[in-house]
Amino acid sequence: MVEELDPSAPGSTDSAEAPVDVPAPEAVFRAIDGPFAHYRRTVHILERHDEESVVRQHISYRLSVPVWGWFMTPLANRELRRPRSDGTQPFWAPAERLDPRAGQVLGVLCLLSVVAGYLGTLLSQTITFAFDEFDAGLATQGNTLTAVRVGVLLALALVALADRRGRRPMLLFAAVAGCVVAAAGAASTGVWTYGTSQMISRSLSTAMFVLLLVVAAEEVPAGARAYAVSVLTLSAGLGSGMVVWLLPLADLGLRAWRILFLAPLLALPLVLFCARRLPESRRFAPSEAAGRDASNVVAARAGRPGVSDRRRRRARRLLLLGCGALLFSLFAAPASQFLNEFLRSERSFSAGNISVFQLSINTPAAIGVLIGGRFSDIRGRRRIGAFGLAAGAAFTVLRYVEGGWPMWMWGVLASIFGAASVPVMGAFGAELFGTSNRAGSNGLITVMGVIGSMIGLQIVGRFTDAGGEFGHVFAMIAGAPVLVALLILFAFPETAWRELEDLNPEDVAAGDVGSEDVGPGDQGACPPPPG
Repeated sequence: MVEELDPSAPGSTDSAEAPVDVPAPEAVFRAIDGPFAHYRRTVHILERHDEESVVRQHISYRLSVPVWGWFMTPLANRELRRPRSDGTQPFWAPAERLDPRAGQVLGVLCLLSVVAGYLGTLLSQTITFAFDEFDAGLATQGNTLTAVRVGVLLALALVALADRRGRRPMLLFAAVAGCVVAAAGAASTGVWTYGTSQMISRSLSTAMFVLLLVVAAEEVPAGARAYAVSVLTLSAGLGSGMVVWLLPLADLGLRAWRILFLAPLLALPLVLFCARRLPESRRFAPSEAAGRDASNVVAARAGRPGVSDRRRRRARRLLLLGCGALLFSLFAAPASQFLNEFLRSERSFSAGNISVFQLSINTPAAIGVLIGGRFSDIRGRRRIGAFGLAAGAAFTVLRYVEGGWPMWMWGVLASIFGAASVPVMGAFGAELFGTSNRAGSNGLITVMGVIGSMIGLQIVGRFTDAGGEFGHVFAMIAGAPVLVALLILFAFPETAWRELEDLNPEDVAAGDVGSEDVGPGDQGACPPPPG
């Protein structure tokens, strides 16, 4: 945070906050930057001497981050007691300081990310138990997992509307509707009703994820975008973990898996809490969006070269990110979706053992997410993303090949290294498109990712249903994420510490509509962080 002397402060601190039996303060300071809803530091000189004096300071503050204060306040206390003089940020904080609004918005987005994480994980964690009740085989599971992903078209429509109607209303609608539809899945009577409810619920949670990343990118400073993606990912992981915590309930009976589908109803008050504290994205304004569109139309009719340049740049970036999402999901989706089936069928795990295994390997993923978000903001996106993808894919294959304790070890390493690439990929998607098409472009990338997951699920489902081993199939498709790693290294732009308007010149004033692309080739070196 940054503070300054408060010239309007009274001569003494608030009696409710000030230490007892101390003289009036010599100075009072207030915050002018930092994620604080309230900040006040008073300095008292208790004893004066010629060469040194006894000084006491009293700090009263409240973070602007809602709900998460129980976790952040002890960390902030430690930093305030031992302030840094070199301008660096603590390891747990973003590389660039947040302002009060950014802190509040990011905290609210993390709460909604917990909801999205729970909704997005229900299918993969419960399908093996639901289809046991419905007496359906592994091939039917693969077909259902594939069919459910067709619902991404609904997500695409919602995120496209967010570019015209606003991020906030579409995000809140997806959250409320997703919880209600997921709860309706508890009444499923067979494969079709189960799959239909999950198709709608998953599409809504997918729209939530896309919009959460878009709002975060538009709210936080340039040096904190990957950090924002990392904490949103951790929050989604918390929501996913809640499904795993409740999974042992599925052992209570053949139909007990339905209990997990009723839990989203408890999240509705949380969504209402978030709605009251979430403003519209500071970079989105309907009038300005309409103005940009009108300016582009006029420029296109006038034959200005800037419009065609932007279209080519957007098409190039869509192709890169879309291919990356397709190849990544081709491997990652079946690796996640079939894990429970693998543990039940080939390792004879019960629901309780599956929960222990999932928590054991996924909890350390927080390390990778934090490291990936922090270092990609400081050192650049490409190297962190490429290494994380390649190492995560290799360890995932070993997880499916080995048994016993090595399976647990490879699972932990796969989660840590694979998670390091998540903030990178999430930041790329939000950074490389202009405000007027940021949500829609990310929706198209999500569609490409869903197509990749459908292909991967069909490959793994059919090969294993025909008697193939999971380890051999995953070794066969592991080249897909390795190819994505090469694309990141040699074709993706470097976006760390660059403003969104610098990466997307169409977001500047209407008078600059025909400006040149500031990043030819998009291969510039990452500028060093300030301080």
